Amino acid sequence: MNSRYLKYLRGSSGIALIAGTLAVLLFLSVFFDHAYFDFVSRIAVVGLLACAVLAFLQAKRSRNYRKVMKFKDSLLDSVFDNVAIGFCVFDENFRLLKWNDRYVELIEIDPERLTPETTFREMVGWNFENYVNVGDDREEFVSSSIEKIEQRISGTVDRQFASGKIIEISYSLRREGGFIMTVTDVTSNRLAEQSLRENEDRYRRMVELSPDAIVAHKGGFIIYVNEAALTLFNKKDRHDLIGQRIAGYFPYSDSDSLDVYFGAADDVERINSLPSLKSKVIREDGAQVNVEMDASALFYGDRIVMQLVIRDISAQMQIEEFLKQAKDEAEYAAQIKGKFLANMSHELRTPLNAVIGFSEVIISQIFGPVGSAKYLEYAHDINASGHHLLELINDILDFSKIEAGEQKINEEEVEVDVLVNECIRLTQQRAIENDINIKLEFDPLLPQIFADRRMIKQILINLLSNAVKFTPTGGRIVTSVQLLEDEGLKISVSDNGIGIHEDDIEKALTPFVQVDSEKSRKYHGTGLGLPLSKNLAEMHEGRLELTSKYGEGTVVTLFLPKDRIRQKAA
Repeated sequence: MNSRYLKYLRGSSGIALIAGTLAVLLFLSVFFDHAYFDFVSRIAVVGLLACAVLAFLQAKRSRNYRKVMKFKDSLLDSVFDNVAIGFCVFDENFRLLKWNDRYVELIEIDPERLTPETTFREMVGWNFENYVNVGDDREEFVSSSIEKIEQRISGTVDRQFASGKIIEISYSLRREGGFIMTVTDVTSNRLAEQSLRENEDRYRRMVELSPDAIVAHKGGFIIYVNEAALTLFNKKDRHDLIGQRIAGYFPYSDSDSLDVYFGAADDVERINSLPSLKSKVIREDGAQVNVEMDASALFYGDRIVMQLVIRDISAQMQIEEFLKQAKDEAEYAAQIKGKFLANMSHELRTPLNAVIGFSEVIISQIFGPVGSAKYLEYAHDINASGHHLLELINDILDFSKIEAGEQKINEEEVEVDVLVNECIRLTQQRAIENDINIKLEFDPLLPQIFADRRMIKQILINLLSNAVKFTPTGGRIVTSVQLLEDEGLKISVSDNGIGIHEDDIEKALTPFVQVDSEKSRKYHGTGLGLPLSKNLAEMHEGRLELTSKYGEGTVVTLFLPKDRIRQKAA
């Protein structure tokens, strides 16, 4: 009971006692006719009036207090019924005194079964069927639950329902007897805790089973190692490493770069952004193992420590060394091959030029008639074959020079329109013989380009020759030159010839490879035209693009960068 209310009760009792005493005095003064009793009667009347006023004021204060108490009780009941936690109160005999709706909802009991006479024993028995993992004996479960409350001041226990819901039941004893019980739905919390434990167990197993050595240290002193670390450091027991300075297992020459990896982990953001570092682990027997190390900062209990993942890269280093050696040998072999091809080409060109020259003398009949027309026909064939062979040798020579890095670029300002027209004229005769129409499209005010004139000419002649070669009689070839606003210059050669399968485009750009097979080859050549043109374009910081559709035609485009464009003087 509230102490202020007790004061009100004591005050009312005092006023009543005083008023009663004064009334007795007033009553006695009626029977005695004496001046003293007359004085007393007057005092009693005044006192009674004062008591009446005090009683009125006390009654008013009492009504106001009862209103306040009623409001507080109503407010408390409202909070009690709407709080998210279930509440119930039991008396000293473990009988139910008060409960809220949330309690009934959480323990999944029919609210109509709850009365002020319901006992705690009955309620535990009702819930036995709903709980899981509480055994098979109902009576034993009920008795143990009551015994726990009787023996403790307070306690907490989790109960899980068959539906998967988990509640936390807490109780605390009341001084006047009985106890108060609270019930909270902790399903999500317990599931999160279980998931966290499972993740921790999973991470621990991953760390232990990791093929990489994992070492945790605090200020440079090792506090944890996994099994792989024992293998890497050639130790039999974890205690051989724990407590040791990690810097002692690495070369002193690497100490400057390793300081941040072996120092404090206070700056988490900086530690987690450290790059991988290569070093060596020095074992006690002096053997050194090439390793790569990654660092991260993490909590180890309540401390921030440095975790190092150290992987043995000895095999990787050996493979890299082997690949480097193989690359060097391949480059040396390619260089030797290029020099051989260049020398061989020079050796072949000398007698070949003689063959071509003498065949031209015979064709021209400078020293008189050859006598037989058949000899003249043979001379034409020798001359044509010689020129064809010379073209092949020139392509091989140019390609070998590029591969050997000996091809030099002689740059000058070149008139694009003049060069394109010149290339078309050189391939025009063969196109006319095959009834192929070559069309030229370009802007009238084309700029100059800063390039090697001979190389660009060789690219265009290769593209036009291929177009003529692979375009059937009556076909069409379009050569276009276009100035791109922000990309430079584009020169395209398109035809409506046989085209190339999409899968064969990469082959067409590979040296010494021809798209048609050996058995069904219809077109002569070494397969160097497009690869050579591609390399010459790249020497000008440009590129060569090939698009084609089998049976419809091919488009090959040369792109030259913007910095090779030179505007003509006005």
